[in-house]
Amino acid sequence: MKKAALATMALLALFLGAGCSSNGDDNKGTEDTLTEKTEDKADETEEEKTNADVTIADGATTDAAPTNTVYTRQLLTAPHGTKSFAVVTVTMSGETILGVNLDEFQYVSPDDFVGVPNSDGGFGEAYPDDTVLASKRENNEAYSKLMADKGGATQTWDESIDAIAEFAKGKTASELEDAVSDLNDQGEDGNPSDVVSGATFSDTAGYVQSIIDAATKGMIFNGIETSNAELNETQVLAAPHGDKSFAVITVGLDDNKLAVAAFDEFQYVDPADFGGVPNSNEEFGAGVQDGLVLASKEANNDAYSAMMAEKGGATNTYSDNMAAVIQFALGKTTDELEGTVEELKGLGEDDSPSDVVSGATFSDTAGYLQALIDAMKKAE
Repeated sequence: MKKAALATMALLALFLGAGCSSNGDDNKGTEDTLTEKTEDKADETEEEKTNADVTIADGATTDAAPTNTVYTRQLLTAPHGTKSFAVVTVTMSGETILGVNLDEFQYVSPDDFVGVPNSDGGFGEAYPDDTVLASKRENNEAYSKLMADKGGATQTWDESIDAIAEFAKGKTASELEDAVSDLNDQGEDGNPSDVVSGATFSDTAGYVQSIIDAATKGMIFNGIETSNAELNETQVLAAPHGDKSFAVITVGLDDNKLAVAAFDEFQYVDPADFGGVPNSNEEFGAGVQDGLVLASKEANNDAYSAMMAEKGGATNTYSDNMAAVIQFALGKTTDELEGTVEELKGLGEDDSPSDVVSGATFSDTAGYLQALIDAMKKAE
C-alpha cells in the first residue's frame, strides 16, 4: 500500500479536478488560487518528483492525410490543467472537420464515479490509492455536479463540450485558430460563449486548440469514399482484449455502413520503454502503482509491438493489426460483421484469424471486431 500522503493527494486531485468552470471571474479565481496552493506544497512526494522524467507519447504524426476518402485523426491532449488527459477524435474530409468526439479521463473517487472498463480487473490494480480512472462523458452527471459544487458551473460538462464540437463542425483548423485568438484576447472579464456559442468553460480556448492539434497532426485512420458530410458518429469505451487495458472506439456511419473508425487501447506499462499519455509527467501521473505509466498502444506502436513479439511471438505490429481490422469492417453493416465474428469464434487452434480478416493476426480479432460492432449499434 502507498503512504497515507498519496491517498490525501488523490483526494486533493479530485477536489482540484473541478476546475472546468462556468462563466464568471469567481470560478476562474478559485481555480487559480487552488492551483497556486498546490504548487507551493512543501511536502511533495517522491512520486511527484520523479514522474516529471516520464516522456509523453501523444500519437502525433507527420503522415499525409488521404485526399479521396473521409478519415479520422486522433490525438491525445491535455486541454485543461494537469490532472486529466483527453482523447480527441476528429472526422475529416480534406481539410474540413465533419465531426468531433472528445472525452477526458481523470482519477476520481470510486464512491461517486464509475471507472472505465476493466477498473475491476487487472487494469484497475495500477490506480492511485482510493481512486478510479473515469471518463467525464460517461460520468457527466457526477462530474457536472462536482463542477457546480466546487466551481459554480451553471451547465453540464457535456453541454459545453458538445457546443465546442458543434462549433468546430464544417470548419478548417485555420478557421478555428481565429476563434482561439479571439478567446485569448477576451481577458479575464470575457465570456467564452461570446465566441463559441453555448461553451462556458474557462478553458474553452484549450479545448478548441486540442481540436486544431488533432486535425493537423493526429494519428490517421482511413475511411471510405463518400459525399455524405453528416455521418452518424459516436464514441464508446470497451474491453476487447483481456483485463489489463481499456479501449476508446470512435465510429462514423454512412447510412448503416461503417464509413470511418478510430481505435486505441490504454494500458499501464514501464515508463522506461513507453511514453505516457499527456500529463503523465504531471499530477495525473503521480501515485500510479509500481511506478507504471498509462500509455496508448497506438502512440507506442513500436514498443508495444516489440512486447507482443517477445511475449507472444507476434509477427505483425499492433497498428498493422488494428488497421487490418478496421479496413475489413469499412463499408459493412453490423449484420455482415456479426457473421464474421461467429466465423472467427469457430476457428480451430491451428487456424489463423487472417484467414477470415486479411492481415489481422490478433488472437482476439473477434473481440476487436465485436467492439466495433457494439459502437456501430450505438451510432445507428
